[in-house]
Amino acid sequence: MDPSLLTVAAGMRAQMETLEVVGNNIANASTHGYKADRDFYRLFLSAQAQADPLTGQISRMPFVQGSTIDFNQGAFIPTEAPLDVALSGPGFLVVEGPGGELYTRSGSLRRSASGVLETAEGFSVLDSQRGSISIPPNGKIEVGAGGMISIEGLEVAELLLVEFEKGAGLSKVGNSYFRAAEGIIPQPAVETSLNQGKLEASNVNVAEEAVRLMLAMRHFQMMRRVASLVGDELNGRAIEVLGSTR
Repeated sequence: MDPSLLTVAAGMRAQMETLEVVGNNIANASTHGYKADRDFYRLFLSAQAQADPLTGQISRMPFVQGSTIDFNQGAFIPTEAPLDVALSGPGFLVVEGPGGELYTRSGSLRRSASGVLETAEGFSVLDSQRGSISIPPNGKIEVGAGGMISIEGLEVAELLLVEFEKGAGLSKVGNSYFRAAEGIIPQPAVETSLNQGKLEASNVNVAEEAVRLMLAMRHFQMMRRVASLVGDELNGRAIEVLGSTR
């Protein structure tokens, strides 16, 4: 296959992956505690790549090498709900998820039918001893900045808050949770505080993502046109070669 066509095809694929990342960010712009993804590119050199016989240059294929998570703080949204908490700082709440502990910035908590404090998805929120938290059905609930939960002035449990070095070793599980890589141990939170009656909004900049979306679509369309032109040229050459063999 023509090297130029391969390069264009690789560029189109990279733009499609960018569209997926941007589209997911926009879809979660209203998801509490969501952290935006940022894709980054590299140039790929195949082990079978050969230099152009005329120029001596080797074609490198663009591709999306991966994405990073933007852990910047989102804006706070007042809710006045006593079990809603917004995290200020780099920390996470710890919950018992499928397969082990998960970490989240989404502080939309609730009392289950059995009285256990859980997330909107039904995961138990862990206390400082890594146990579940029982919330009485009645009484004024207060959540301190350090995570202490009090009912009518009586301390009942302390939320477990942890931090990671700039989010290192974390990968997404769904849209609101993170899992730590093997060997990554969370540290006790020292720079994080809680704000009761508020939720942290997504840190997605919708206007910025819309611009990225339009640029990615425009680049994809341009490369598709180039692919069409290259394909037409190759077909023309093939017709000429076949015609000359008669």
